[in-house]
Parts: sequence; structure tokens; C-alpha cells
Amino acid sequence: MSKLKDNQATQILNIMDTLIEATEHFAQLVKEKELYQSIQIFSSIVDGFDAINKVLTHSQVNDNQLQREKIEQAILMVARELEKGHFIKISEILQFTLMPQLRKLKREFAEVYGNDNQSERPITIGIYHSQANPRQVYPDERIRALVQEGERQGAKLLFFCADDVDFNTEQVTADTYTNHKWQRVTHAFPDVINNLGVGIRSRVDRKLRRMIPFTSFFVGNKFYLPKKLVTYRKFANLLVFFKVCTDETIVHDFLKENNKAVLKPILGRQGERIYFVQKKGNHYSVWEHDKEHIMGRSKFNAWLHQVVLKKKGSYIIQRYIHSRTRDDRPYDIRAHVQKNGEGKWVLTKIYPRIGNKNSILSNISKGGKTEDLEAFLEREFGEIGKAYHKKIRQLAIDLTWHLDKLHGFVLDELGLDLAIDENGRFRLHEVNNGPQSTYHETERAANTIAYAIYLAKNGIVHNDLQKQPMIKGQFNARTSNLPWAELDNRYRIGMLVDEKEVDQLAVACAYVAHYENVHFYYFTPKDIDFNEMLIRGYFYENNEWVAKIVDYPDAIYDRLRLRGIKGYNVIYEELEGIPFTNEFCGNSISKLEVYDKLQATGKLDDVLIPYQKVDRVRDIFRSIQEYEKIILKPEVGSFVRGVHFISKVNRNEYFVAEGENKHHYDEMMLNKYLKDLLKKGTFIVQKYIETRTIDGQPFDIRVHMMKDGNGEWSFVNNYPRIGIHHASISITREEGYIGKIYGFLKRNFAEKIARELESHIEELALKVTHTFESLYEKRISELALDLAIDRKDAKLYLIEINVNKPGIVYYEFDVARHAIPYAIYLAESYN
Repeated sequence: MSKLKDNQATQILNIMDTLIEATEHFAQLVKEKELYQSIQIFSSIVDGFDAINKVLTHSQVNDNQLQREKIEQAILMVARELEKGHFIKISEILQFTLMPQLRKLKREFAEVYGNDNQSERPITIGIYHSQANPRQVYPDERIRALVQEGERQGAKLLFFCADDVDFNTEQVTADTYTNHKWQRVTHAFPDVINNLGVGIRSRVDRKLRRMIPFTSFFVGNKFYLPKKLVTYRKFANLLVFFKVCTDETIVHDFLKENNKAVLKPILGRQGERIYFVQKKGNHYSVWEHDKEHIMGRSKFNAWLHQVVLKKKGSYIIQRYIHSRTRDDRPYDIRAHVQKNGEGKWVLTKIYPRIGNKNSILSNISKGGKTEDLEAFLEREFGEIGKAYHKKIRQLAIDLTWHLDKLHGFVLDELGLDLAIDENGRFRLHEVNNGPQSTYHETERAANTIAYAIYLAKNGIVHNDLQKQPMIKGQFNARTSNLPWAELDNRYRIGMLVDEKEVDQLAVACAYVAHYENVHFYYFTPKDIDFNEMLIRGYFYENNEWVAKIVDYPDAIYDRLRLRGIKGYNVIYEELEGIPFTNEFCGNSISKLEVYDKLQATGKLDDVLIPYQKVDRVRDIFRSIQEYEKIILKPEVGSFVRGVHFISKVNRNEYFVAEGENKHHYDEMMLNKYLKDLLKKGTFIVQKYIETRTIDGQPFDIRVHMMKDGNGEWSFVNNYPRIGIHHASISITREEGYIGKIYGFLKRNFAEKIARELESHIEELALKVTHTFESLYEKRISELALDLAIDRKDAKLYLIEINVNKPGIVYYEFDVARHAIPYAIYLAESYN
């Protein structure tokens, strides 16, 4: 009759329950016209239904196939209307089609598969750590509390690590506490895994997650969480203002504005390596816990580079929040929240952490103390303390639920560090995975075990690794005859490329990787085996590329650059957790957005070419009237395509050039031409900067920037791009020329000016690069800047910023010398 296992049937029934609940929640979001949240929850619905379909199809279960096809069609209809933003139509589909069909599918399926004896046997819970047995990693008090709570709730606990997993037999070799003693046993895979949800996922982690429910998922570091809150706005007002420390200027500017600040590592725990800094005239007071150091500027700068900037971007500087008790002790409020046996958020423990008078920290691990929160608040704030107590408890639950929603409802526990500033405002310092629970391990264990049992009994799999692309010719490691790559423990750098783009850059990267003493291979989207989490990697051996089966890399040099592009998201989702050299979306960036953001900083006013968005043809004519010569270009797209040079020849004659096409129009003809042009998209008009050689040829200066092995911006290549003599702008085509920068500047300007220009070009490039990077939260490791030099006064201007893939013909090795060391830097930073 059925080819479904009992546990599969149970899991499907419970996924159906979750689907129905999620669809009801989705319907409410649609009514409220919450687009972003609607998209997120709808994605979970699609994934859940896809998971059911895959299991049933793989098991050759044909029951309810027609009903499933109807649901699939309804989901497709919702997706189409969601793209258009038609909320009324979506509500109609949900109410009259999708919801009834989901409920009918569950009823029919339950009639056949509803009898399940699975609940008769004890639940087995795996206590798992990727790198070492949890008994070696967790405190003894936590191990003891988990064992006792497992016994109380009737669950069997298996303690194991990645090395203990055998996928062939689907068994683990684990430690278990039986008959008052520890035993080493071989056991079938557990029903659920409680894990320490941090770090890069190993191949074992990824494969286990596809097979077994996991309880914990990483919410990111101290930098990632604020980005999430700011993006979705709600609760963003709780955040304490901060900046990522990338150079000493950021620290000095921050202290100039705020006077007092806190420096803390992005990946820090338990108050380690946290510093309080205060500027006092020409000196700096640096506190670490209860020790103060007074430094002059030069000594302070040296300390910054030795500690804070040793790894660029590893620290944040945060505004100091005055949160001290009446007797001048630092404090904060830790709220430890967990999901319970019903899958609902509860406050496991909320308590003040009070430091000593001479310390900047309130951490208990640093010698602080704790007490009852309600009594503490009443003593410190009087009558209003009662209101604070009620509000902060509710805030902890509300904030946690919001964060859980932003992460797709996959979180299981968090530690929120809250404070009340001197104005009575609630503040959020940070959020931690796996918070410390030294003094309440028993309470924590009760919820940990109960939630794990809840997931196991209900078959709930929070799995972000289920999607698999249906691509013809996708690599299948099981059927492949390729050899395995025999690699040692050196870092593995993978280069993700389009299959048509394997060129001299890949060869150059292979050579650089060899000299940097790391493994290197390239791979394409089709070379990923999503089921086995393996790659068909191409290794450069004896002057040729050799295909071998290899694990996922430690860092990825992304030359594909298609993040965010439809059809490719699944690749980036699959490899999530592995550091990529680039996190920017692959589609073209809005020039208008870039100009507006740069202008808003006020740092580049002297080099930004006057511009404006074009709404009507009259905007263009006004600009021509003001500047005589203008550039008209699309808001989005490459610099070459659709770029027009327009100048006024005389009272009723205009010259227009687009690439090689040149025309003369009278005002009426130009008006009609521009009207037709504006129908094709959004355009920007800019003042034309006369940038020509002494021979009258148009040119610009291309500055190619990349991050190096220290995570610092570095110059890859600076060169002039010289156009053909009859062109109006400096886009080099086949007839164009790329030259050396100093010789070019010397020929076209006086020698003294040439030296100054070369220096100014580098100064401006660094300034623009750092400014641009500060405007975006996503990692950027490569930029190409196009600069203009006004022929009249040798003044520099910024034309474009290219964040995609700038041309690198003739200097691939220079690119590789930056790309590979930076990938190694990322791998080291994540380990």
C-alpha cells in the first residue's frame, strides 16, 4: 500500500499543520499589506509544501496527487499576484482556494496515515557539537542539568560530535548516561538534535540538518543583528549607535562627536576584550574591566592598531550609555528567553547584572553580582520601577518574537542585553546565541529538553537547506567516477565562476594560491551536488584543469556575482555560512542612489559632478541651458549603454552623440527624440566635464580597488582609458587604448602637475572607496572607479563606481594577488 515510513507520515502531517498555521498568518499579513513580511512567510509556505511533495514523490505515493497539483497551482497564483502587489486578489485566493485545499489535503492524508505508534517509544535527543563532544565543551553543570531533565521528561540523550556520525548506517557513536554511569554506545540517528548553533557549517552539519530536526540556528554576530533590525525598522530605536572599526579615523571621529565610547569585538563573549574609552584633552583614558590606562595620541593609535585594528572590521565602537546604579555600579539586564514544550517563547530568567564600582562591565563572569529584578528596579527607580519591571519583561518577549519572525521562526533561545539610560529609555546592547546560564542551568535545561521533544513529536524541520535546483547536467557525486581530492588541513579557497568564464584569471589564482600555501579550485553552479554537499572542483595540475570531488571550501572568491538574481539564489543559500568575497547583489546598482548617498555624506561635494534625476524633457533642456554640454545616462546599467552626450551648437541646433551614432537636431526634433528616450526608463543628467588629451581625444581614469590579505583596500591597477579621436566620451572600444598612468599624465600635463595628479588620484580613490563602503552593510571587496580630469584646471571628478565585474584583461595576475590573500583573510576570520 504505502511506501512511507511511520516517522515520515507523522512529519508530513505536522508539516501540514504548520503550513495551515503559516497560511493563516500569511492571510493576516496580506490584510495588513505588510509586503516584506508577507514575502518572507510565503517563502516558508512554498518551502514547506515543496518538502511534502518531494517526500511523497520520492516514496512513489500517488495518493492525493490531484489535490497536491491544485495546491501547487494556487501557490503559483499567489506568487504572481504577490509580485504585482495585488493584496485583494491574494486574499481571495487564500480564502476560497488555498486554505480549503490545504485542509482537505490534511483530512485525506490523515485518514490513510493518521495511525502512528511513534509516540510509544522514548524520544532520543542528540546533544551535538560539530568539533568536539559536548561533554568536553559544555560546563559540567549544564551536562548534569540536561541529563536530569532528560530523565524527568522521558527522553534519551546522546552526546556526540561530527566525527561520531556514520551516514552509511545512519548511526552515531555517542555517550549516554544510563544506570547512573556514562556509556559509549552505537545508536540510530536521534529524533532531534540540540546543537550549538554557531560557526561555519561543516559538511556533516549540513547533511544532518537535511535529515533530522535541529533546535538551534545562528542569528549572526553583533554587527548582523542591528542590520536586521534597521532593515525592518521595528525596534530599531532600541539600538545603541555604533560603527564598525575599519581605520583609526573612524575611532577618532566617533570620540570627537561622543567623547565617551565602548569598543567591543564583533565575535566577543562574556565581556572579553571590551574597552571603555574617553577622550580627555590630548590624552585618552582606556579602561579594560577595572584597569585604567592613560595614553597620548601616538600611543593610543599604536594600541588601536595592535588590538582593535589588528583584524580590520573585527571591532565596533559604540556610544556609551550611562547605565549605573545609585551607588555608581555599572549594570545591565539580561533576559534569557527560550521556546518551551509548546513551541512558545517564555522568559527563562530575567535579572540585573551588576558590576563593581571600578569596572566598566556588569558581567557576572567578571566578578559582578545579580539579584531579583523587581526589587532591584524598585530600589533604583522608586515607584516607576514597578512599571519598568512589567515593560521590560514584555519588551523581551515582543523583541524576541520579532527577531524570530525575521529569521523565519527557526530560533530557539536568545540572551538579550538590555539597559535603561539616564533618560528612562530602554536600550538594546546586543543579542547572543547560546547565552550563559551559570546560575540557572536547571531552568534552562527544562525548556531545552521540552522544546526538542516538541520538535521531534511534531516532525517540525526548520531547514534552510532543502532547496535543490533542477538543472540539467547537475553534478551527482554518487554516480561520478571522478577521484576524490586528497587534501590536507590547509585552507580550501573555491572560485565560483560562470562555466563560460574560465580564463587566465583562474590560472593566475591557482598560481597565487600555490605560493600562499592553500588549496585552490574553481567550480560553477552545475558543479555542486546539493544532496551530498560536495563539489566537482577543478584543480590546476601540470598546466591543465583536473576535475575532482571535493568538500565545500573555507572561503569563496565570487566571480559569478549573481547573488540576488532569480534562478541563482539557491546557490548562495546553499553555501550560506561560508564567507564570500562579495555580498553585493549581482544586478546593476542605481547610479542615482549612489550619487544621492555620496552627496548626503557631505564628504565628496568637491568631486561629485552636478547631477539630477530627469522627470521631464524640460529638465534636460534646463541643464543644457545651464552647462551648455551635458551627459544623459540611464539610472541603471553599464556606463556605455544609452549614454548620450548633448551640446548646444547654436540657438536652434543641438549635437547628440551616443557611442558612434551622431546627429544634429533642431529643438523640436530633439524634444521628440528625448520624449521617446525617457519612455524607456529613468535617466540622470550630468554636467559634462571636458576631459581630453592634448590631441583632443576623450579619456577617463580607471582605478581598480580590491581588498588585500589584511582586509585593507589596495590599488590593483590605475590607468587611463583613451577613446578614439572623434568620440565625445571616453568609452574605449576596439579602437580605444589603455595606457600607463604616469606616462600619460606627464605627456598631457606638466611634469609637476602629473606627479600631483597621480597622488591626488590615489587619495581621492581611497576616500571615495571608504565613503562608499560605509554606505552599504554588505561586504564589498572590489570596486572600479572612473574619474574625470577637467582639462581647464586639472581638477578631479568622480564619474562612476562599478561594483560588478570590472574588466581585468592584461592584469589578471594583479587581481589574483589580491583576491586569494583576501579569501584567506576571510577564512581565518571565520575560524
